[in-house]
Formats: sequence, C-alpha cells, structure tokens
Amino acid sequence: MSEDKNQNNDNQEQFKDNVVKQENLESSEIKDEELEELREKSKRNKFKIKNKKAVFITTLVGVLCVGIGFVSGKEVGRKLPATSKHYNSSKVIATVGEEKITGEQLKKKMEPLFYLNGKKAMTDEEVSAYESKMIDYMTTTQALYLEAQKEKVTVTDDELNSDYQTTMSSITKEFKMTEDEYLKKFNFTKESIKEELKKELIASKYIGTASEVSDKEAKNYYDKNKDEFLQVRASHILIKNIDDQGKAVSDNQKKKNKEQAEKILKRAQSGEDFATLAKEYSQDTSASNGGDLNFFGKGQMVESFENAVFKLENGKIADKVIESNYGYHIIKKTDEKYNGFDEVKEDLKYKLSYDKQSKTVTNLLKKYNVKVK
Repeated sequence: MSEDKNQNNDNQEQFKDNVVKQENLESSEIKDEELEELREKSKRNKFKIKNKKAVFITTLVGVLCVGIGFVSGKEVGRKLPATSKHYNSSKVIATVGEEKITGEQLKKKMEPLFYLNGKKAMTDEEVSAYESKMIDYMTTTQALYLEAQKEKVTVTDDELNSDYQTTMSSITKEFKMTEDEYLKKFNFTKESIKEELKKELIASKYIGTASEVSDKEAKNYYDKNKDEFLQVRASHILIKNIDDQGKAVSDNQKKKNKEQAEKILKRAQSGEDFATLAKEYSQDTSASNGGDLNFFGKGQMVESFENAVFKLENGKIADKVIESNYGYHIIKKTDEKYNGFDEVKEDLKYKLSYDKQSKTVTNLLKKYNVKVK
C-alpha cells in the first residue's frame, strides 16, 4: 500500500509538472554542431519515452510564475491588452458541461502573466496563442474537477494550506512583492486563490489515481512490445553535405560527395578495416572512435539512418550509401541487445502514465462536451 501511495503522489506531481509544449520546426539550414546529435543520441542506451502527449494542466504556481512561456526577470508593468476579444466580463468563452467560463475569468488569469512579462512587445498572434493555452488549461481543469467530484475526491485543510504557502512563496519571489501587495495588485483574496488551488488539487488527485501504472501493467507492455526495447550498435562514415556555416553545399559538390562515399563503401565491402576508413574519411566527430556510435534505440536517429541500421545483420555493412540531412553515410551494424525490464521499468511506467493521462483528458473533454467559443 505504501508503494502504491508513493506512486500516486508521483503521478500527481507528474500531472502538475506537465505543460503544453510546441514542437520545434525543422530548420532549412542544419548547423554544423547538430552533427553532434548522431553521437550524443547514441549515448542514451536506455529506453526513452516516445510520443509523449502533455496534458494541458499546470498548477496555479506554474501558470502564474512560469507564465506559460512568458519570460520573467524583465522590466515589469505591461498592462493587459484592451483589444482582446475575450475580456468582456459577460461573454462566455467556453463551456464544460453546464459550467461556463467567462471573459472576466480569463482576464483574471492573464493579468498576472502580462505583468510578469513586463514590457516585452508581443504581437496579436502571440497574445492569442497564450490566451488559447490558458483556455485549454481552464477547460481541462474544470473537466477533471467535475469528474473528481463524482468520484468524491477531496483534499484536507492541511493539504490546502500547505499548497497555498508553497504557492505564495513562489509568487512573492517571482513577482518581487509581498503577499498582501500581490493580492491587492491583482484584486485577489486569500480565499479566492485557495478556491482555485483546491479545485486544482482535487483535479490533480483524480488524474494521479487515474494514471497509476503498476509494475504488472508495465511488464505486460514490455513483454508484448519487446521490439521497442531493442538497442543496436553501429559505426558510420559521414561525408557532409553542409558547410561549416550549416548551409547546403552546391549540387555539383553534393554529386562529388556521393561519388566519394560510394568509393569508400566499395573499399569497406572489399574487406578494408571500417574503423581505419572512418578515421581517415569521416567528417563526423565519431571519426576518432572509428565511427562508433555506441548503442541506440528506435527514434533516436534520423529516419533514413535508423531504417538502414535496423535492417542489417550484425557485422554487415549497408549495401548502399544512405543519405540524410547531414550528408552521405556508410553504415556498419556491429551489435544488438535488448534492454532488460528492470532497466526500462521506471521510464516505461512514466510513458504509460502519460498515455493514461492523455486518454483520460481526451475522454473527459468529450464527456463534458467542452466547447470553446
């Protein structure tokens, strides 16, 4: 029971720490230092979580102090944009079941964020993006809270008071004002903040329980999806198709590079020592190690490289030059192994917990017919 309780607490903390993340767009130009990625990723020889879907939830501390991407430490004092379409106090901006979320409620959430952001100029698009994230946060919290009430989830006065003290400690430090100054500045009361915290704590407790993953569940997943835990080891020789400034070389140079790579491939296939060829010709940082990239799993290398390696038998060299955004690769697979369950258990439980959280939230948003105006 103690172990289950600790896991539940961990799940609640994980729930609290999740934030909306946007994927970075790939740059059309590859910087030279990005070539380190092949080598650095190969060092991560433990199972890594893939396709994590962050739940649209943070604690009040996270919303106010982190500001969903706002940068603190700048000159403060920016006012909330008066032009926002959402801030009419009587306007309903979203519904969760029978519950309504108004523009005034959104405004109360956004004001501290804009203050914390200081006078940093923001476009209308940026303001709209931050508002959308906040609305996602508010609707998801409400849906979780409604479900938690049905399940009769509660928090104690001690839990609430402790969370309030932690919250205010973070807020006063971040906003550089006393508790009373903060409450007065944004027209909050101690009771109103506690009310928000109580709702979030209850939602957090609910999702913590809903996303519990036992050792047995994790082991069942491991046994049914063992290929996910396959690690391969490979060496490669890279002929780069980018210059020192990260820009693509000319088509003529690219043609010459491919011809060179194909010549090296033939030499490797004829029996010349692969490591020696890598030290002589490879333009990757792994050259000094004979091209060795150590062990890595699926999802850790660029797709064309990964596909080629995982199809090879141990000791075999790919029968053709493999092209990636980095250049041309001559690849040799040198070993493979499966990570044992004990090695991956914690990472796997974390992944499965994420999946449960995402599924739970998705189902509740449908159940409560969440609509954003």
